[in-house]
Amino acid sequence: MSNGKILEVCLNESHLKQLANNISSASQLGVKRFELCCNLHLGGLTPSVSAIECAVKNLKNNAELLVIIRPYNDQFEVDSQCHKIMREQIKYAAESGAHGVVFGAIKHQQVDEDITHSLVNTAKYFNLTVTFHRAFDTLESPIKALDSLTALNVDRILTSGTPWQSGHNAVDGQTQLNTLLVHAKPEIVIGGGITLDSAPTLWQLINHHSAKASLHVHSCVHNSIGDIDIDAICSLLKKD
Repeated sequence: MSNGKILEVCLNESHLKQLANNISSASQLGVKRFELCCNLHLGGLTPSVSAIECAVKNLKNNAELLVIIRPYNDQFEVDSQCHKIMREQIKYAAESGAHGVVFGAIKHQQVDEDITHSLVNTAKYFNLTVTFHRAFDTLESPIKALDSLTALNVDRILTSGTPWQSGHNAVDGQTQLNTLLVHAKPEIVIGGGITLDSAPTLWQLINHHSAKASLHVHSCVHNSIGDIDIDAICSLLKKD
């Protein structure tokens, strides 16, 4: 069913049987990437080894698993203790079979270049791709940050194009997203409040650019008990 659209689905660590079913069914339908977290109600924290291994085992069609590296439920400044833990978690994500990691580190509303450089180097040592998560949306100057993250060898940037915790979604952020897509070398992963109704508008935005870009979704592709909604996945991936 895959038609060139890059759809990334965020999954919350749950019962392993449900996780296995969700990964298997969604990847068979054409989802190309998954981001695995635990405690999504806290913004997403690093999942367990058993969940990572379960997810990897049930991937189909060469889909990839990205693992969020976020030890604590706080803002995105990373101290020395958190930095050490994050490096350890990147290592165990790699050893558990993950294809990439997702993290962010900021300092005074700027990219924390020292911490990010260290974490990127750790990830690349283990042949993992790197996504800078929505800490990006807290930054004072997104275009300056885009240049910094490009220089730091970050592969992807997850953003809604709107300020973090502003209550706005990715459709509201189209102007900023358009600017980022014009300038981007890393892939722009568009996420934040995407619905089945708003997704076509965002796919259209992506199609206007030569930059590599993708959509990141969660709530619109899950039912009330956390199972993947097959019809929703099919709707998001349908041919234009």
